[in-house]
Amino acid sequence: MAEHPGHSGTRDAEPMSGNWNENPPWVVPVPTDEDREFFEGASRGELRIQRCDECGLHQHYPRYLCSHCGSTEVKWVTASGVGTVYSFTVIRQNGVPPFRERLPFVVAAVDLEETGARLVASMPGADPAQVAIGMQVRATFRSVGEGIGLVDFA
Repeated sequence: MAEHPGHSGTRDAEPMSGNWNENPPWVVPVPTDEDREFFEGASRGELRIQRCDECGLHQHYPRYLCSHCGSTEVKWVTASGVGTVYSFTVIRQNGVPPFRERLPFVVAAVDLEETGARLVASMPGADPAQVAIGMQVRATFRSVGEGIGLVDFA
C-alpha cells in the first residue's frame, strides 16, 4: 500500500461497506424552518440551495441572510447537482453504529457548479484510493424518513 503525503494512513483501501439506507433515529436530521426546504428537496431527489437576488451568489447551508453580501433577498433554487471535490477525508475509525460498519468511507467538501455554494457530504460507494481533489461528482439522494432526505455525492 502506498503512503499518501499529508495523510497518516494509507490511501489504498477497499470501498466502504455497510448499508447506507439503514439510518438509526440519531442520524436523521430534525429540520428547522430555515433548512426544511433543503431536506424536503433531497427527499424528492432535488438539491435545493439558496441564491441571493442582490449579489447573484449561491449558498449552503441555508440561512436568512446572504453569507456573501448580507442581503435578506435569498431565494430557494434547484441546483444542478454537479460539483467538484474541493477537499476530502477518509474516515477509517468510528466506533458508533452504523458508521463502524461503513468503514472506510469518504466525506468531501464539494463546490457546486452554482458559484458560492459548497456542501460537505458523504460519498457512499466511493473507493477512497480513487477520490481526488478536483474530481467531478454528482449529487445522489437517499430518504431517511417521512419527507426527509440526505444529499451524498458519487
